Amino acid sequence: NDRLCIWQQNLNTSMVAQASLLNNSATAKDWDLILIQEPYINFLHNTNANHCWHVLYPSKHCTNPQQRSRAVTLVNTSINTNAWKQIPFPSLDVVILQLSSQNGLCTIFNVYND
Repeated sequence: NDRLCIWQQNLNTSMVAQASLLNNSATAKDWDLILIQEPYINFLHNTNANHCWHVLYPSKHCTNPQQRSRAVTLVNTSINTNAWKQIPFPSLDVVILQLSSQNGLCTIFNVYND
């Protein structure tokens, strides 16, 4: 498939909005990537996802637990893990993902900008 479908949304840290997005049966079927700004982050410093998604946090997420990550990218598990990689970037507001296919490379930037 030569088509890449991306959903982007600022969730304003709402657990309800994130649950609604992830529990919609069409979401995983229709979208390859979900780029979230201001995701819900729980007391363990994790966001919510389900079995349909790989969660990519900003590169500094684990090294700066006292600060909130304001961007998260979800990669559909239907995409082969050998076809993508996260590119490190020193910010809690940026997630960079690089996809590779027979058509070449595609780099996606998920940026929270206040």
